[in-house]
Amino acid sequence: MLKRFGASSSSLWKPKNPHSLEYLKYLHGVLVKNEKVTDSNRKILVEALRAIAEILIWGDQNDGSVFDFFLERQMLSHFLEIMKQESGSLNVQLLQTLNILFENIRHETSLYFLLSNNHVNYIITYNFDLSNEEIMAYYISFLKTLSFKLNPCTIHFFFTESTNEFALLTETLKLFDSSEGMVRIAVRNIFLNIARVNDPAMLTFLQSTTKSYLCQLIDTIVRDTIDLDIFVRSAENVAVNRDRLRDKVDDLVDLLHYISELLDVDALAESLSDLLSSRFLFPLLLNSLASRRHNSSMLLTSVSSLFLFSQVLLIISHKGTINRFLKAFLFDDCSVLNNHWVRQESTYTLLCLDSIDPPSGVRVFFESLLSSFDMPKCDDYLVFYALMVVYSMFQNKECKFKRCVRMCFSSILACLSLGNRQISISGDAGDILTAAHIPSLIIKRRNTEGVEYGEEALPPENDQNNTITCDERILSALLSVIEAAGNDDIRLRPVVLELSCLVLRQLIMVTDADQIQTRLCQVTKNTSYSLVEQLGAYVNAENLFLEWFEDEYAEFERSRLNLEVVSAELLLPPCSTALSGLPLPKRLPSGFEERIRSLIQLYLHVRKLEKDLHGESDSELPISLCKDEAVALGDCINLNNSDLLACVLVIEKEKSHRFLVTDRLQFILVEPDTKKAGWAVVRFVGLLQDTQINGDPTESRALHIVIEGQPPRNRKRQCLLNGKLLFDDHIRCMAAKQRLTRGRQTARGLKLQAICDMLGVPRPENSSPRTNPFRIIKGCPPGSVRKQNSASFPGLHSNSHSSLNSIPDDPQPGNNGVHLV
Repeated sequence: MLKRFGASSSSLWKPKNPHSLEYLKYLHGVLVKNEKVTDSNRKILVEALRAIAEILIWGDQNDGSVFDFFLERQMLSHFLEIMKQESGSLNVQLLQTLNILFENIRHETSLYFLLSNNHVNYIITYNFDLSNEEIMAYYISFLKTLSFKLNPCTIHFFFTESTNEFALLTETLKLFDSSEGMVRIAVRNIFLNIARVNDPAMLTFLQSTTKSYLCQLIDTIVRDTIDLDIFVRSAENVAVNRDRLRDKVDDLVDLLHYISELLDVDALAESLSDLLSSRFLFPLLLNSLASRRHNSSMLLTSVSSLFLFSQVLLIISHKGTINRFLKAFLFDDCSVLNNHWVRQESTYTLLCLDSIDPPSGVRVFFESLLSSFDMPKCDDYLVFYALMVVYSMFQNKECKFKRCVRMCFSSILACLSLGNRQISISGDAGDILTAAHIPSLIIKRRNTEGVEYGEEALPPENDQNNTITCDERILSALLSVIEAAGNDDIRLRPVVLELSCLVLRQLIMVTDADQIQTRLCQVTKNTSYSLVEQLGAYVNAENLFLEWFEDEYAEFERSRLNLEVVSAELLLPPCSTALSGLPLPKRLPSGFEERIRSLIQLYLHVRKLEKDLHGESDSELPISLCKDEAVALGDCINLNNSDLLACVLVIEKEKSHRFLVTDRLQFILVEPDTKKAGWAVVRFVGLLQDTQINGDPTESRALHIVIEGQPPRNRKRQCLLNGKLLFDDHIRCMAAKQRLTRGRQTARGLKLQAICDMLGVPRPENSSPRTNPFRIIKGCPPGSVRKQNSASFPGLHSNSHSSLNSIPDDPQPGNNGVHLV
């Protein structure tokens, strides 16, 4: 059961079971025998501390006597004695042990025992050597673990109301401006955990002592925002810079989320909201949208300002903050700007601005938003972030799609449409800008008849007299983006058009005026016509148009606009080269092919919006021919009256005997069915339109075949088959090549005809080669293949002058039976 320990503790016997009260007693003896730390016992003490934590965790779940012994013998006091001797490795192990211990304790009684006697507070305030990175990491981790244990009961072990002492809070805030990002994030988490504890006395202390911290927090946002703006102004749009930009944006977004969570704490909300508005929202964001009033003011670019504006609206949901900010943005003039940021040496200082007397009454911030939609002047760089602001004003995390939100947003549009007419808003609760995130709405609006509406008398949702209109300038600005998509000389990225379509869909949801939807339908129709006119010139002229169209449609169906990622990626100026690493929808096209692909993307977005406005589903896309007749892998097909070509399929070093069947649309390789004569099992199937056929210069009996699959929704186009077909002689090889070549031309011609019909452009005169006589027929057994007359294919017109007809006819099959060539 027991064995002797080493020479330094010759009188101690070590139990074999490490999870037992006896083992803890043994470890207690080790601590007593080694009170003075020396080089010889340092390793023994490190191992003892680690083992004590393990036993205490086990005892917490299995044996209550373990904690009783730990408290009776005041073992935590031994920890303090070791700590005071300032041994770096031991302090690391001590903090690690405490961290593990508090993190894994589950029973409240055990936790209360550990927190008693004020030993933990002494450890918190102990002057550790925090320049040691390892000690710093375990120390901040220990404080963070303690903060997760806080509740209305345990808070009294840390906060002494009589003396207003709160070591956990004060020591944490000392590390606020640490150079280590991990430490700064931990400080925020600890402070948030403390603020969420519902203890009136502690919250009062928090209010009186943390204003300086909150002020520094807002100033950090200001500093990071200016740093981001400087980077955006100077950086080239390449992958390395976008990664750096993403890190900067992530830091800012994390800070805004942290601010939003702190604003949910009632004790901090009012003071934090005032600091956020007076030090960040007004002097930096709004000031950057107005004309410069002081030469030394730090102003952001309009792009950076609108981006941060949208992030604030998407993240922060505090009623007072959003009301105040949106009211100033939509209705106020420059008189609301009382402060501005100025650079002084290496720091930024907030100074007072000279007041404007009298106020101009011009809604400069709202006018700045509208001017951002000027496509010829601003390109689409600024347009995207103007759309982001409008989009963010429609978002509400807590009550999305509820009638109150719909009424709130509608009221913004309605009040904006009043122009210079008198608007009466009573009190904070009556602020119409509750539209941003607040479910309540009290509006008093004097119209020409003097009628007033309040929250207690909201008009019924189906009231025909309650028609919500939209400010003409907002509507014109949004429609200008759709119109720009049809202009050949406007540089518009598909992602900007996609966001514009999303915003217009939201606008239709919150407005009732039929003329708005009618006007939008007309604009989308005109734009769609213009895009079709541009695409029509390439449908029949470009050999790869079919692949381009199908690839872009697959990408259109696959991609979903993730504004959390996209909005930051587009902060750098638009680029027009594939070397930037950005996908085509997020950059300007480079070269002829990308120009056509971009046009296809624009057309698909406008077409989708047009269909949505009419409440229609798109029955023409994706382009598909003879869905019911397609042969699938593993089908057993009827080969009566069909010509087959025996071949050997060679893929790398593997060989397999197959028979080639050429359908009108599909490339099929089969293996005879051993159970049914005249039938065969499909071992490979692909589309002829995606088949590449090449002869082998060294082997007259061989064909190289490459078949690509259709681009699915979840990944890019992939190669289905890359191999060689080896025939019995060169005559059969030539016959196979003729059939496959003609079949490929036929399949592509049919697909292009379907695209022409979908676009509404004339079909190509010579795109339909003479029909391959073998096809799949409805009414036959699944996957059966039979001979058909050419006249049975509507829409296929033979042309005697077509170069496609120069391909020799296939050998005609006999009257019955399966013929093997």
